[in-house]
Amino acid sequence: MSHFLTDLAQSWRLMRRQPGLAFAALVALAMGIGFTTTMFSIVHGGTRGLPFDQPDEIVVLQETDHGRASNGPSVRPYTFLRWREALTSFDGLAAFRPDSVNVSGGATPERVPAAAVTPDTFALLGVAAARGRVIGPADAAPGAPAVALIGDALWRSRYGADPSAVGGTIRINGVPHTIVGVMPAGFGFPIHARLWTPLRVDPAAAPGDGDVLQVFGRLRDGMTADRAAREASLEMRRLAAGLPDAYDGHDAAVIGFTEMETPRELARGLYVLVVAVSLAFLVACANVANLLLARAAARSRDTALRSALGASRGRLIGQQLAETLLLAGLACVLGLVMASAGLRFFAQASSGILEAFWVDFRIDAGVVAFATALGLLSALAAGLVPALRATSARSNLLVHLKGDGTGATGLRIGRLGRALVVVQLALACGLLVLTATFVRASAVIHAADLVFPAKQILTADLGIPAGTISDPAPRARLLADLRDTLAATPGVGPTAFVSALPGRGAGQWSLSFTDQPDDPSRYTGVVMVTPEFFDLAGASPTRGRLLTWRDDGRAALVAVVNESFVRRFSSDREVLGRQVVIGERPFTIAGVVRDLRMQDPEDQDGSGIYLSMLQARPFAVRTMTLAGGAPLDAVPALRAAVARVDPDLPVVQPASLYDAIYADKQVLDAVAALFLAFGCGTVFLALVGLFALLSFTVTSRTREFGVRLALGATGRDLVAIVIRRGAGELAWGLGIGLVLAFAISRMLGAVLENVPPAGPSVFLAIVATVGAGAALALWRPLRRATALSATTALRE
Repeated sequence: MSHFLTDLAQSWRLMRRQPGLAFAALVALAMGIGFTTTMFSIVHGGTRGLPFDQPDEIVVLQETDHGRASNGPSVRPYTFLRWREALTSFDGLAAFRPDSVNVSGGATPERVPAAAVTPDTFALLGVAAARGRVIGPADAAPGAPAVALIGDALWRSRYGADPSAVGGTIRINGVPHTIVGVMPAGFGFPIHARLWTPLRVDPAAAPGDGDVLQVFGRLRDGMTADRAAREASLEMRRLAAGLPDAYDGHDAAVIGFTEMETPRELARGLYVLVVAVSLAFLVACANVANLLLARAAARSRDTALRSALGASRGRLIGQQLAETLLLAGLACVLGLVMASAGLRFFAQASSGILEAFWVDFRIDAGVVAFATALGLLSALAAGLVPALRATSARSNLLVHLKGDGTGATGLRIGRLGRALVVVQLALACGLLVLTATFVRASAVIHAADLVFPAKQILTADLGIPAGTISDPAPRARLLADLRDTLAATPGVGPTAFVSALPGRGAGQWSLSFTDQPDDPSRYTGVVMVTPEFFDLAGASPTRGRLLTWRDDGRAALVAVVNESFVRRFSSDREVLGRQVVIGERPFTIAGVVRDLRMQDPEDQDGSGIYLSMLQARPFAVRTMTLAGGAPLDAVPALRAAVARVDPDLPVVQPASLYDAIYADKQVLDAVAALFLAFGCGTVFLALVGLFALLSFTVTSRTREFGVRLALGATGRDLVAIVIRRGAGELAWGLGIGLVLAFAISRMLGAVLENVPPAGPSVFLAIVATVGAGAALALWRPLRRATALSATTALRE
């Protein structure tokens, strides 16, 4: 230990005597550790387990139909009750139904993510209320008083953390509920709920009847998900044997609870990104190793002298490693600071999108351990090879002691140093392909034509209760009242109501034509709108007519399709007058309109159908209002107008149409920004390595250059020597790097959905970027070479 402390003290003194080299090595290692730790902490925070005891035991049971699992609720009450009675692989099963509810009374009405849960939910999770009690079996009994359990965030925001809120009343969708308890801070089961109500499961429900549910359970000790899935599959076969009409072809699947939000394949793809970003760490290690090799070459006489005075090779290697360990320790601290800043940036960008309550982006013990491991690895990777190379000089002590230390007879960087530069350039190309992929994807999305004046339109969600939305007559009256009130409100421009905003994705609905056999592979987007939607886009019919307010529940069912729909489904026949079946109801196509951004900006398939919101039930109602000034300035007037129609109706998530479209693209934008920093930083490190090699070449060969000049060589001849040296490393680095980039691009496309492999333009951009940087790296060494005179060179 005393030797180690002595070596650390000596290393600190050496760093102070050579601050330039120490600073360069410290920055390189800090960037490598910081970049890799940033990516690891993002993936680590986004793939955490549930914050409960034995979280791996909590799984979801899904019912599959002919091998296809549903992404949403898939189980009917009869199946759930049969599973709960028959399956022995679980300590218990419970069910939930996610929802969004209107909360009103007292403060401003708001839309709150909620869940209806069976009373055994909290016992299975092992979570108790922080105040009051959780929902119990009596709360789900027929005729029981309406009760609710609220989350800590809702308790603080709506009730000011008043303890007397427990036992008070909260209005949910206009119905008073008694608050029975407050859950602990951070609890948001199943995804990000802030309020819970009892879920009543009818024990007399027939197969196929009742609302769809999501079922979860806790595995018994020692039970695996695969074994539980086999038992559930066996039970489904029993059900199919007794009730073939309801269960024929049905099976069961069991997955980890968090896989609902982060499928296993996506998690693996995210960790592939961590491995890819670690290329920056390897570049940093190679960079520092080259710096230390150059320093070892310059200090070869000193090392030989120490050896001649009796220092063992192990002692000399220990002194070298102590220095890299000190550098790595300092770099680890700086890397964690960089990772913390990058993590805060990503967390802020994704806060409204990655809402699962178990997702937590922070620097914890696992992240610190990861960064520490990188620091130790970098100390070995960057320090061991230079240390071994330097101490190998003991085998030729006499030569080194006679030498003058200029490098003529001393230790040279040689092929190893050049190989490290090639490695740095190749790894930088590999990381650049990721940078180009994500930056290009973000740029393409933002360059999309949004059709509407997106920055002048105010959008908001109206939390209309499901009962009102489902009933055509109340829905039509409410929409008409809102239309008339908004039209008479100063500060509120022309307004349309839509079920899905343009550019936000209209989903994929199955369809068929009455004049053709059913084709299950046919899917298209469907949006319910009011007629003003087309006015906001300035769209006229290209054929037929558009929707009007006369297309209500008493009129014939009609639809308007866009041009992409015609090209895809009716290019061989006249589309007007054809009947398209959506949800078992036939709609007659009355008109065609140009494409109005039916799907997300990145979606290649823009085909779609527009239905009248008076004739077809929307899943949600959103407003689109053309604002005279800044869109958000019209929010108070919009809220006041809606309150005049229904004081319990909240106006949720007001934003410009542009911000609404790109709200869920912020994660991609943040990833693109981070990878831009990763790529630029890594290329910088690689080019610094090339610059250092060329500078060392000019310095170590100064005497040789002087002799050449004395014998008649010109400055151009010296430039050619330096260029040949740099061009060789650049060519090898680019060649190997492009192969590596191609492999990484294909691997990324295989593990991440919607990430296409890089095209030729990306590889050309990589060559141009690295080539331009290499030219800058060559510039200063070339200037030094051309400035040499024979007298000066020989004197040095």
